[in-house]
Amino acid sequence: MKAIPNEISYNAAISACEKGGQWLGALTLLQQMRDARLTAISQARSTVISACSRAGCWQDALCAGGFSEIAEVTACDLDSFGILLMECEQRDLHSLELSMSRRLSAAARQGDLLLGLAAVLDFSADLRQQQLQQQQRQQQQRQHQASRAAGFLPPQALLQPLFAGVACSHQISTRSLSYHRELALLRHVLDTAQPGDPASVAEALDAFGRNLGLKAGSKWAKFAGGSKAKALLAAMKGGPPAAPGISDTSGVLEIGTYCGNSALRLAAALPGVRLTTLELDPLLVAIARTLVAFAGLCGAIDVWTGHSELLIPRLKSRLLEQPTHKCACFSAIFMDRWGYDKDWALIQQHELLQAAGGVLVADNVLTTAAASFLWKVAGPTASFASQVVAVSEVADASQEDWMSVSVSRRPASGLRQTSVEAAFPPELAELQQQQQPKQQQPQQQQEQQQQEQQPQQQQEQQQHQQQQQEALPPELAELQAESERLRQRVIVAGGSGGEVARSEKPAFTRHAKATLTRAGIGPSD
Repeated sequence: MKAIPNEISYNAAISACEKGGQWLGALTLLQQMRDARLTAISQARSTVISACSRAGCWQDALCAGGFSEIAEVTACDLDSFGILLMECEQRDLHSLELSMSRRLSAAARQGDLLLGLAAVLDFSADLRQQQLQQQQRQQQQRQHQASRAAGFLPPQALLQPLFAGVACSHQISTRSLSYHRELALLRHVLDTAQPGDPASVAEALDAFGRNLGLKAGSKWAKFAGGSKAKALLAAMKGGPPAAPGISDTSGVLEIGTYCGNSALRLAAALPGVRLTTLELDPLLVAIARTLVAFAGLCGAIDVWTGHSELLIPRLKSRLLEQPTHKCACFSAIFMDRWGYDKDWALIQQHELLQAAGGVLVADNVLTTAAASFLWKVAGPTASFASQVVAVSEVADASQEDWMSVSVSRRPASGLRQTSVEAAFPPELAELQQQQQPKQQQPQQQQEQQQQEQQPQQQQEQQQHQQQQQEALPPELAELQAESERLRQRVIVAGGSGGEVARSEKPAFTRHAKATLTRAGIGPSD
């Protein structure tokens, strides 16, 4: 009996190739699907584009897109657009970037997306084009770095079509209800806030969340407002200065832009500080850029499209290209995405947080049960001075969540001795020994002999105790596993993730709070 491959088997094989780094194999399988005239290839196309992007083969990713053959834009296609827009933005492929934005706008007009998104996508594309042209002029005048810190309001020629288009966003698409709340949020801001006034925009955002919370059964407010916003701003203001001429760092990094609420609050509270924010969803990027521009802060905020897993490794080289900063790192980082461990590992790997005094803030660490991350930053052997703060959601003051605030300790005063020694370059240690007076060498030899004479059993016992302290306790490890399983149900739930979150998160949050408290992690009394 001969097995005939179908969409399911092809998708499984392509996914395996992507996980194994076999981008060429994935690309070949996608072409076979096209040759076989299989119709449901959106998921396969997205996976192939991701594989090509991870391998650095961005030209092949663009070829794999096949956007001319896309009759209807699906959720998987949005993932593909997000990856390719990231490649265009990071590689300065401006014409192609604008072309793909226009393709998404056309998808909204043909009913694949909410109609109001067409005006937002057009506005975002026009704004990007205007900014790029302005930056080119400033570079020619050698005023790029000095001029881009100042904000500016988009001209009325751009704002008027935006107002008109978003005003009709109550017309629901026949194919999709996604993003209707985000569009309602944007419409409320445009209707009630003052252009160029960040405080007015922030108040409009909070008012929208409060009003939504008054509706029966509605507790949606996926942004940091109210007590969350106050805690975030207090933490960031307590970090090292990052304004040009004061600090050598590159400002503040936010992971998880959503609609841009936190970004515009931070930029308004930290004048002169550059803010970089990352968002996977290209439609949310367009909404965030629109809100930021309406608040008059697009000159202070960079909103980049792409998954943090792909963008964080690229940030280092981008920061190194900025001649005004001696240190290619951020003075503060705000993590607002369910995936703290992976993001933090990449941040550490690429040394993106200022080593001494850098501030690391993570939101929603209770409702997501970020047990492993909290143990790393707030556990007994953590290299941070950390505090966990209890905050409430803007749409429901009774809904408790936690925000962790951590400050990187200076090696001389905060880290364990082993960490200090490990950070000290061996070459410098050897050179230092060579430069010491010869009369000190006998004393050093004696100390070394004494250390060598310590019982091997005692040294092994100390190492074992240290490993036990650093290891994640079993109860927290189980909580972390439960968190990952819930995350999969919320994110990969075929559009029903919101229902999963509403039905399961309250009980899960109570369980997480009890478990973390028993481990000594939580807000101080």
